[in-house]
Amino acid sequence: MNKAFNKIPLYCRLAEIIEEQINSGTLKKGQMIPSERELCKIHNMSRITVRMAIDELVRQGKLEKVQGKGTFVLSKSIIQNLGNVYSFSKEMDKQGKISSNKIINRSIIAADTKIASHLGISEGDQVIFIERLRCAEDIAIMLEKTYFVKDKYEFLLNIDFSKKGLYKTLEEDYQIMINRAIETFKATELNPVECRLLNCPKKQYGLLVKRTSYSNDKIVCYSTIVSKGDVFEFTVKLES
Repeated sequence: MNKAFNKIPLYCRLAEIIEEQINSGTLKKGQMIPSERELCKIHNMSRITVRMAIDELVRQGKLEKVQGKGTFVLSKSIIQNLGNVYSFSKEMDKQGKISSNKIINRSIIAADTKIASHLGISEGDQVIFIERLRCAEDIAIMLEKTYFVKDKYEFLLNIDFSKKGLYKTLEEDYQIMINRAIETFKATELNPVECRLLNCPKKQYGLLVKRTSYSNDKIVCYSTIVSKGDVFEFTVKLES
């Protein structure tokens, strides 16, 4: 057995085993997992260790304890391949999740220095600001803020994104295909507003993604995306 794996606390090992069963579909959403006593026998672990593993997965939103009934599967991680340009809605469809959007804010604002530099415009130029809450299986998982140059994308002010996603609208209705994107990732502490919108405890850490999207080498938009840190699993395919 890998020496590094041996150093992982027992409850973390069990949590990883159960999470893998959820992600692989062995344990399905809504299914009750084995009782603490059964898990103790299956994995030869103490009741305290099993309880700590379950509590950790409950904290992450993977399991839910129901008083007097048992512990049930809530959701699996969203696996995202970073090797390709992706659409949230399309990825949710592929993974069998129901996606939806809630518009928090849609307005015209003046670009500050940072936004202007990402969009290749001058500070103070007008941009369309769209703030959306992205949901999977009716659970809010991402808060996305996107900025477009107003003169080029003014039509976005009147579109109902609850019926069709933003990028799908650009692609299907306006033939604007996002075929390249540059992203940066960093850990971040969610602010009180983000915690409230994503329905998570205060002092929650998550992932901040900054993304500049292109169509035929022309900048389309700049986005910042904040998500709960335990929601996404990113994969990268490396080839020599």
